[in-house]
Amino acid sequence: MIILKKWRFWSSLLILFFCYFAIKPNFQDIESSNKINYGLDIQGGSSFLLELSEDVFKKNLLLKIVSQLELDYDLNSIIKNDQIEIDNAQDLTKLTNVVLQSMGLILNKKTESISNIEIESQFFKKSISDMTLNAVEIIRSRVDFLGNKELSIQKTGLNKILLEIPGSLNQNVKEIISKTAELNFHIEKNSFVETILLENIETNESVRVMERPNLTGDYIQDASMQYDNNSPVVSFSLNKAGADIFADLTEKNVGKRIAIVLDGTLISAPVVRDTISGGAGIISGNFTNEEANNLAIILKSGSLPTDISIIQEKQVGPSLGKEGVTKGIYASIIALIAITIFMIAYYKISGLFTAISIITCLLLLFSLMSLMNATLTLPGVIGIVLTIGMCVDANVLVYERIKENFLNKSVDPKNSGFNSAFITILDSNLTTLFAAIFLFAFGFGPIRGFSISLIIGIFSSLIVTYIILKLFLEIIPIEKTGLKIK
Repeated sequence: MIILKKWRFWSSLLILFFCYFAIKPNFQDIESSNKINYGLDIQGGSSFLLELSEDVFKKNLLLKIVSQLELDYDLNSIIKNDQIEIDNAQDLTKLTNVVLQSMGLILNKKTESISNIEIESQFFKKSISDMTLNAVEIIRSRVDFLGNKELSIQKTGLNKILLEIPGSLNQNVKEIISKTAELNFHIEKNSFVETILLENIETNESVRVMERPNLTGDYIQDASMQYDNNSPVVSFSLNKAGADIFADLTEKNVGKRIAIVLDGTLISAPVVRDTISGGAGIISGNFTNEEANNLAIILKSGSLPTDISIIQEKQVGPSLGKEGVTKGIYASIIALIAITIFMIAYYKISGLFTAISIITCLLLLFSLMSLMNATLTLPGVIGIVLTIGMCVDANVLVYERIKENFLNKSVDPKNSGFNSAFITILDSNLTTLFAAIFLFAFGFGPIRGFSISLIIGIFSSLIVTYIILKLFLEIIPIEKTGLKIK
């Protein structure tokens, strides 16, 4: 009964119970956040090729330049045929070649009355490339909010993005990724000069507002779906700069309507009753729960700088993944059987301890992956097979160090041998752990899949070696371990 007094015995039982309850959800048809996800290479999924509109981006870029010319240089200009026309009657002395170059502009043509300025081609290409990289992160955030794990997204070409999502496709994905989500706030204006009429067909609401937005959605830092009088609405909050602009805007326009416009469509136009400070507000518009949730996700992740369209969609089959996983399982089983036979033949009953340690290590690895909601990929399967080798290596080091201590006539060969070997095991595993962490930090895709399983495998191997293997060595007499040298 001395075994019941050992803390490693109770720790081992705790590990087994933990493994049972952590792995169990993977074999049940229930929605759980504590299950292993499978990567695109194992279970297949959907692939989208997205294209960002160059024409719309150029139009938006020209509008920003026109606004900058007006604010910074007090120059009025118009956009015509993808060029900016400036009346020469204005003071153009500040608009030097250096200033034009810094804004990515070149003087295309100059007459007695008008100067034509256009965007320099290399600057435009670089702007599109940077915009696409920014769009990659925005789309990644949107899909992440929907709960899709281990997606693959990368920029291809100048203005295209390849998005691959493993598993069954969330019905909201297409709408989420293809929505520009340009949110603007326009103040009502009773004039026909530089104004537009916005209408909401569903609510028969209309309002004439300033053509240029008074506040854009770029200042939104958070958004969420809430309920107001049992109706879904979208609550948003602005950052410090946006809150100051919004407060100043509402203070100067009390009694006027403020139009909330999403992608050029009027959502609602409430009347400003008082100064709105704090930068918080609510968007209501007869939303369904799904529409409100989608809008909150889009606003939270940020608006895209141009229109986006899905130009290609296809399903990625999992046949190669299934074959790879099957071969990985077979390789693991064959390796486990071969190692067990060899270890028992060489180390007698201690070899059986090794087989139990390997099985427990794998159970603990899968349990931790389930608990962390980690994603298993084909390179991850390779990391699991590598974990088996690391666990065996730890056992061999312990056994050989114990045998050496017998030759050196150590007083307590088991304890001294295990302790000295475990220091070596710890050093070698920490070195591998650092390498795996760097792979995870700087790698992507398959490299990350390998590093995740390797990191978890290292921790599992160390825990099993220190607790379960040492427990066996403590409770089994040295004469029966097969390690005593006569």
